[in-house]
Amino acid sequence: MNSKIKLIDEYIEKCEKCKDYSVAKNLIDTIVSVFKNDIADITDGLDSYNLVHAYENLNGENVRIDYISDVKLFGEKISYYKASLEYEIDKFQKNNVPFVSVNQNTNISIALSLEQTINLIESIPNEKLSLDEKEQLEGKLSKLEIEKEKSKVWDKAQSVLKWIADKGVEVGIAALPYIVEMLKNAK
Repeated sequence: MNSKIKLIDEYIEKCEKCKDYSVAKNLIDTIVSVFKNDIADITDGLDSYNLVHAYENLNGENVRIDYISDVKLFGEKISYYKASLEYEIDKFQKNNVPFVSVNQNTNISIALSLEQTINLIESIPNEKLSLDEKEQLEGKLSKLEIEKEKSKVWDKAQSVLKWIADKGVEVGIAALPYIVEMLKNAK
């Protein structure tokens, strides 16, 4: 998630520094392309996306669009988006719950630690997963965390997945996001 915050900061800085008309026009197109799936109604209030201006220009009135003001508004929209994102991440981290970010295209990003996964496993009722089984699963996940080589991570993940398959949906819900995260991060 830090790379997303870093990217947002870069665009905020570009918006703050932009003073050139043609640079502003290109920056607006880029920002819309980059953030359209993350920021709802991203073009609302922008002079460059005002249909009245488009109509006036088609009629030969040659209306000048205020791209510089649009870039400033984008800077504010992106800053608000960043603050909202940081608030959500902070809220989930304080409650020791995995942070899941879903954008408008339903791409899902999960920031999950072993400690959070163990807390989820511990919250499963003992009738569904005994204390001994919880310890076994936690041990298997700990071994998965230590492994870095992709083929070994996959082998250990398969073993854990087979074990989980016999334990039920609730166990899968608690452990699968972490396993997927380990598989994605293996080198």
